[in-house]
Amino acid sequence: MPADEMAKLPTRSPTHEDVPPGRLAAMGLEIEDIADGDEVALPALVELAEDRGRPVSHYLAAIPLATELRLAGAAAITVRVCAGTCQRWGALELLDHLAERHLAERHLAERHLAERHLAERHLAERHLAERANRSAAFAIAPVSCLDRCDLAPACEIHGAHGQLVVAPATRTALDEALRELAS
Repeated sequence: MPADEMAKLPTRSPTHEDVPPGRLAAMGLEIEDIADGDEVALPALVELAEDRGRPVSHYLAAIPLATELRLAGAAAITVRVCAGTCQRWGALELLDHLAERHLAERHLAERHLAERHLAERHLAERHLAERANRSAAFAIAPVSCLDRCDLAPACEIHGAHGQLVVAPATRTALDEALRELAS
């Protein structure tokens, strides 16, 4: 390995195992089956993961590594998570955490919208889901690499504030950053 590539790796030992490339490729094909155009919705991805008995983070990692799809949904804040080499230092745990948090916030937004529109029963469920997605506090964007391997796992939070790098990222650091940026 060339010296410049070695400088990009953390000086600490890996703490996790990568999802094997063959499994990611197979998962990529499964994701393409549930995609809507060039996007896949997080709830559909979670349902697929539950049906297959695999963590949603594995499917999230497969999006940038084995497909040309992206995760559906836009928000004022986007959390980009390295799903490549950062897997060895806990990126999959971060993806699981962000997915759980995103779905919980989306559920609260859907409930709030449903309560606000109780009198308007003609609103379609899809319309409610789309409005909840738009009101989500953040979007998740798994990427193949953020070129911050020496600080793995790496995340970038993009929004009106610009770009905030969280590396090495932890659940606590991400939660704190998202809470601060939302206020």
